[in-house]
Amino acid sequence: MLSVVVDAYDLGAVIGKGATVRAGESDVWPDVMFVPKSSRGIVGRDAVKGAPALCIDIIHSGLPETEREALRQGYAGLRVVEYWQVEADTAHAALYQANATWQYDLIPPDRAGMHFSAAIVELSFPVRWFREQPGVWQIMQAWGMIRD
Repeated sequence: MLSVVVDAYDLGAVIGKGATVRAGESDVWPDVMFVPKSSRGIVGRDAVKGAPALCIDIIHSGLPETEREALRQGYAGLRVVEYWQVEADTAHAALYQANATWQYDLIPPDRAGMHFSAAIVELSFPVRWFREQPGVWQIMQAWGMIRD
């Protein structure tokens, strides 16, 4: 889903599992991350050396809240603006955005069930898409990129 809008608008890069994010003394390994075009200099051969704008971890619904919080604190400490925890087995998503003190606030969808990203301004989507897993064509139609 992310790569569709990022590629269509030439916003930067979506990088998948296996990449290391290294900032200061800490390393994290998100399942997916977004690095804006304006920050492409942080992408190195061996690691992303700085904070991506968005990181996503795919977790299990049974992961204890203490471990979820530790993940959030780790990404906030790296100054990642937006962080998502998506449960692979339930398709439930907790979407967080950093506040002025670099703590994460849980961002609920609006009344219409839409999420608006702080990291990728062009990205808005119905939160139900995590469960429904729409196809690329449906996503592109929803964003007005193509017509029937």
